[in-house]
Amino acid sequence: MQAPDRLDLNAGCSLPAAYGVDRLVILARDPHTLFAYWEITPLHEQNLKSLYPGRWEAGKTVLIVFSPEGGSKKNAEIPPGTDNWYFHGLDADRLYRAELGRILSDGTFVSLAVSNTVRTPRDSLSAVIDPRWRMFAFWQHRYWRRIVGGYSSAEFTSLDSGLQKED
Repeated sequence: MQAPDRLDLNAGCSLPAAYGVDRLVILARDPHTLFAYWEITPLHEQNLKSLYPGRWEAGKTVLIVFSPEGGSKKNAEIPPGTDNWYFHGLDADRLYRAELGRILSDGTFVSLAVSNTVRTPRDSLSAVIDPRWRMFAFWQHRYWRRIVGGYSSAEFTSLDSGLQKED
């Protein structure tokens, strides 16, 4: 059987640039970074623009990321024509939501879309150890040494000695 040609594999329909659905989606890229992408249909924007005549054009589009658990908000002014954004410097292991909107000339915030809720991953080792998947003492010792990197803080030393006692 002959392998398909690269041109044949890439032939056909490509993905559409837009789907005609108003939405804002956020994804956790790593423990401290979120990625947001959105689509706002021209009809939705026109409807909102007609509610705020004269003030809409002078306003700024902003993306706000916040934690429903409380804490700080991060805002970013979004340049025209942008449909995605990265937020860096967030806390690990925390819930986040985003809202895309427009701040009008008089300070009024008009929401365009609200995102899903995501939790950023932890930036540390899990405290949960499943006894059914326990490592042999030799591998466990090598594993912890590699993670610790040769440092000898009291916390890592006590963790290492605690693991050796279990064996």
